Amino acid sequence: MQLVVKKWGNSLGVRIPKSIAEAGKLRVDQEISIEAVDGKIVITPVIQTKEYSLKELLSGCSPKLLALDDENRQWLDDEPVGKEIW
Repeated sequence: MQLVVKKWGNSLGVRIPKSIAEAGKLRVDQEISIEAVDGKIVITPVIQTKEYSLKELLSGCSPKLLALDDENRQWLDDEPVGKEIW
C-alpha cells in the first residue's frame, strides 16, 4: 500500500488506514514507539500494564483461597532432612 507523507506543523505525518491499524492492533490515542531500523520506519504499540495497589490485589483474595490443604500444611511442618538453610 502506498501513502503520501504530508507536512503536519513542523513534522511529517502519514494517515494510517483502518485496515492497517486493525492489523497492527492500534487504536485512537494509543501510545506508540516509533524508530528507524535499517532504513525503515517501525511503529510498535506500547502495551501499558496497570499497576495495582496492595488493596486492589488483596480484594480478589478470600481466606478460602489462601487456606492450606493437608499436604501443604504437612510439608510446611516437616523438619529439614539435609543441609537446608532456614
